[in-house]
Amino acid sequence: MNEASDDALDRIREGALFGKGSVIEGTEGIEQMIEAIRDHLHPEFVTQMISESAMPTEWRGIEGFREALTDWISPYETFRLEIEEAIVEEDKLVFLARQVGTTKHAGVEVVTESATIWWLEDGLIRQAVFYLDQKAALKAAGIDPGSPSTG
Repeated sequence: MNEASDDALDRIREGALFGKGSVIEGTEGIEQMIEAIRDHLHPEFVTQMISESAMPTEWRGIEGFREALTDWISPYETFRLEIEEAIVEEDKLVFLARQVGTTKHAGVEVVTESATIWWLEDGLIRQAVFYLDQKAALKAAGIDPGSPSTG
């Protein structure tokens, strides 16, 4: 693991970066995330979106990460991601979150519990996988969804 990666993981463990209570808003939030992780990505970094209603979709590189997230928030006039918990393990970071968006067409507020797993390899983020189902994400990460720390 290199020093920059150690620093990023330390900041996440301390809650200084994407910790509980962090809020990521709209395209500005996406750009802030990109700047925070850009130097901590594995050369073969991929982003996946997992949904019960569709086949998983995959994007490559930091531009793919940007495209995936920008596409995800495109139906919303406003969108924010509220980090509820960050679970740090040796080979993964799991973020439990609440997504809040107001649709462009009807102005309806949509609230969804979601999660992201950042899989690590050689101290770098190898894969970011976004889930609309927190329990499915926890299971994929090998974490018991019923454990006291996860609700």
